[in-house]
Amino acid sequence: NSMLRSVVLTFGLVAAVSAFAPSAMVGSTRALRGAHLRTPSLRSPAVGPRMSTEAEAKPEGFGASHTSFYTSAVAKDSYATLSEILDAKIADDGVRQVVTDMLDAAVKITEALRVNLVTVADAQNSVFGDVQLGVDVIADDLMWEACKASKVVQTGASEEEPVLVETNKDGRFTVCWDPLDGSSIVDNNWAVGTMIGIWDKTTGMLGATGRDQVTSIVVLYGPRTTALVACDDGVYEFTCGEGNKWFASREKIQIKKESKI
Repeated sequence: NSMLRSVVLTFGLVAAVSAFAPSAMVGSTRALRGAHLRTPSLRSPAVGPRMSTEAEAKPEGFGASHTSFYTSAVAKDSYATLSEILDAKIADDGVRQVVTDMLDAAVKITEALRVNLVTVADAQNSVFGDVQLGVDVIADDLMWEACKASKVVQTGASEEEPVLVETNKDGRFTVCWDPLDGSSIVDNNWAVGTMIGIWDKTTGMLGATGRDQVTSIVVLYGPRTTALVACDDGVYEFTCGEGNKWFASREKIQIKKESKI
């Protein structure tokens, strides 16, 4: 019995050491006896300097705090309002008006996303065969309502209904939009957006190029609602703030010559 206990104890120690020691040590009683000589002590001073060296080797900007879009932004005492930026940075009053009308629609879409569950729409009308969600239809309806109510929009077209529809014969602009891009991930509560292209009736949308656009807008619905608007001198970001009022959170945004992505 004493010999049996010794054998069991020996195999138990070998199995325990094999989980932590190099594979060359496993299966050898000589290696087992020397394991304590080769296993570094938790109190060994060599561990501290090695960890310090690894920390010092990390590149500048290591960590999530350095990947934020706003890492270098410093809070201002005040921010310009949407109307202040549009008055100063878009010379055409018609373009200013259509941008304002579209951002009013974006506010309504923001509110709708906060209160509506993500479910499959009762009617499926996508000509591309995509499964429409209830929020797709709601966002699209709000965009159509905005275009029909606008005095400056002449025709509109949606990804959900890719046909030009006259909304106001006395209007000036053609507006085309994707009401809720990324809706396939909206049920995970990830960010989605509205993309809007705007053309003057002198060119219309069909056969026109990107350079013919008088402006374009990308709205992002995330923890905040933000909108990127192409103005005469560059792209400005607006944030939907308290009371659903837009203010300029970033001005004249440019892509860095050297970027991480």
